Amino acid sequence: MNKLPLIKPFIKTNIFDECFIESITDNSKDVLKNSLFVARQGEGLHGKVFIKEAEKKGASCIISDQEIEEEIDIPIYCIKNLENIITELLFRFYELSEDDFIFHGVTGTNGKTTTAFMAHNIMRELQKPSVYIGTLGAIINDDLIKTKGNTTPGIFELFEILQACKLQQKTYVFLEISSHALVQKRLCNLPFLQTIILNIQSDHLDYHKTETDYINAKLSITNLNNKNPTIISIDQIQDLLPSLSEAQKEQLSNSQFLSAKNPSAPLKYSYVYNPDGPSTINLNFPSLTLDASVSLFLKFNIENYISAIALISEHIDSNDLNNTQRALIKMPEGRGEILKLKEGKILIDYAHDQQSMKNILSELKNYYDDIILVFGCGGDRDRSKRPKMMKVAQDFSSKIFFTSDNNRYESFSVIAADAINESDQAGVEIIEDRQRAITAALKHLNKKNILVILGKGHETSMEISGIKVPFNDRDCVLKILGNEIN
Repeated sequence: MNKLPLIKPFIKTNIFDECFIESITDNSKDVLKNSLFVARQGEGLHGKVFIKEAEKKGASCIISDQEIEEEIDIPIYCIKNLENIITELLFRFYELSEDDFIFHGVTGTNGKTTTAFMAHNIMRELQKPSVYIGTLGAIINDDLIKTKGNTTPGIFELFEILQACKLQQKTYVFLEISSHALVQKRLCNLPFLQTIILNIQSDHLDYHKTETDYINAKLSITNLNNKNPTIISIDQIQDLLPSLSEAQKEQLSNSQFLSAKNPSAPLKYSYVYNPDGPSTINLNFPSLTLDASVSLFLKFNIENYISAIALISEHIDSNDLNNTQRALIKMPEGRGEILKLKEGKILIDYAHDQQSMKNILSELKNYYDDIILVFGCGGDRDRSKRPKMMKVAQDFSSKIFFTSDNNRYESFSVIAADAINESDQAGVEIIEDRQRAITAALKHLNKKNILVILGKGHETSMEISGIKVPFNDRDCVLKILGNEIN
């Protein structure tokens, strides 16, 4: 089918009249025969650099936000306000309606995946069409499909996912929104009904360079095309408040607070945590009140669950939630995942920065005197957090196995040296091979302690020197122990 008539209202010229358009992309690598190539600013280069490649691969025409003087044999049309109309253009191209989707965005240093995944699964339990998009890939209703790998896809990939939905009903969409995506304005002016900031800690300084820039990136979610003010879990950023600029405080003032401490917050909650059984929660939101019991092993996942409900509170009531299985809340694989083995308990989590590690280990320290820890630090990423991660590990763990975690193109010995820095190496064993490290750690596991494996969570490969080698922490444990789960 020729898609030209669908986008003709955006093309104020006749030069495309002889073109046949079957697909659309802003990535020259994805150009096919009869593609419309959209030459726009990328993270580094502008797409106009790739117009020859697009033509060679079969593009039938090009639109751009810049005048292109280079001569090629396919028509080019310049749209000065291209970034402002891309979302509308894509809705038209894929014959989708903005009214058919209810977009929700989740950002935060930690908890994005769990919160978005929980919100998605609550809607699925209520038998409503829902899509999760984030670190795990894309889940359309209950079917997982692979994405290109970014936590937050670009706007063109996002619309490919939406086009694949074919759900025929108004559909809820839950998007993890990374700080990179916010800085790069990957989602253009996609219309969000509700967004939320879970927390802001230091991370990704290899990209953002300064903590101020990172904070600005996270707060910029308030500037998206939001119908409702962004929800901010204000208790989780209390330590930041004194250092915020006036502009940053203004962004906060235009938001709505979720709080267990501030009685004036519109979204109030409280809970009593029980690590050995159901915890009780109380929610007092403008459109929802609830007293309930929930079964979640880690305390901060109670808060993620409350954040998920806050995000969707406009669509549900207490009767809806009373019909969900709170005793069996579905968690993402590799997020606070507990394996109950004959040898003892193992916790697997994606935590890969000092704060998320501290969240888990400090909580476990309340119940276990002896914590065995396996973790590593990613290569070609923020080097400054490596010694901080090791300090947290040493503060809470009795035995540490430091190992590989996506070394990428960096030497493991350099990564390990950064992590150890000048710290005391007592109780730390360095084993580059992650399977060997896990094997060694399992020898220390017993009924009284707990083994914690951090950093990779759900991931199914390890990146070493540009090669992705199949590896999953959970599968590794089960292989070593012969699948002996209680």
